[in-house]
Amino acid sequence: MGIIYSIKSNDSLQLIKAIQTAKDFAEKKIDKNTVGIAFLGAIARGYYDALADIDIAFFQNNSSGSKHQTEYHKVDGFEIHCHVSDYESEAEEAWEMSKRWAFSHNQIYYDPQFKILRLLQKKLPLRPDERKWLLISGITLSEWYINRLTHLWIERGSVVSAHYMFTEGLNHFFSMLFAFNNELVADHKWRYYCAERLERLPPSFTEELNEVMFLHSMDTDEIKRRQKAFMEMWKYMLPLVEQEVKMSFDDFKNLV
Repeated sequence: MGIIYSIKSNDSLQLIKAIQTAKDFAEKKIDKNTVGIAFLGAIARGYYDALADIDIAFFQNNSSGSKHQTEYHKVDGFEIHCHVSDYESEAEEAWEMSKRWAFSHNQIYYDPQFKILRLLQKKLPLRPDERKWLLISGITLSEWYINRLTHLWIERGSVVSAHYMFTEGLNHFFSMLFAFNNELVADHKWRYYCAERLERLPPSFTEELNEVMFLHSMDTDEIKRRQKAFMEMWKYMLPLVEQEVKMSFDDFKNLV
C-alpha cells in the first residue's frame, strides 16, 4: 500500500484550521479510558474544501458499553464525525475492505502505548490469499458482466439492464486492478479517482475507460462499442493475472 491518494487542498487556511480544530477537540476527549485517537478522511489526506468534514476515530476501553457508535458535532463551523469504538472489540473483529481502506489514510494523534499503530499494522495489509481471490474474481466477473450478461439482457429484451452490467463489471475490474497493484480496494466514492492513479494499468487506461463509460444512446450498437473498449483493457490484463496466480482463465471460471 504505497500510494497516497492526495488532493491538493483548495483552501490551505481552512485545512490548517480544520487540523487545529480536530486536535483541540480530540485533546478535550482524552480520559483514562482512551486507548488511542486517529484522524481520518480529509485532514489525514491533506486537503480541505467546502464539502469536507473532520473524521476522528476514538478507541476506548469498554466505551459506553457499546462496540460502535458515531457522534456528530458542530465546532467552529466544522462538522466533526466521531467514530467511537471499543479497542478490544476492534482488535478481535475482522474489518471489511471499506473500513480498512478508510483507515489506510490516517494520522495517529494519540497512542501512548502504540496499540493503535500495532492494530493498524495488523488490520490493513492486503493478505496474499485475499489478493489472489481479488485477482481471480475480478478478471472473471468483469468479463462475465460486460461480455456475457449484456447478451443475456438483450435476449430478455432489456437494453437498459444490459448497459447497467457495465457498472457492475467495472467495479470487479477495478478490484482486480487494485489487487494487481498490491493495494486495498478503494471505497466506491473514491474508486475511479484512485484507480486512475495506480502504477500498473492497461495502456491508454483513461482513454479506454472513457469510451466504456460514455453512453451516446441506449441501444445495442453502444453495447458493442463499449464492450470493444473494455475488452482491449481486459485482454491486456488477463495474461498478467494468469502469470501472477499461476492459473489459467479456464481454471478461474471453475472457482468463481
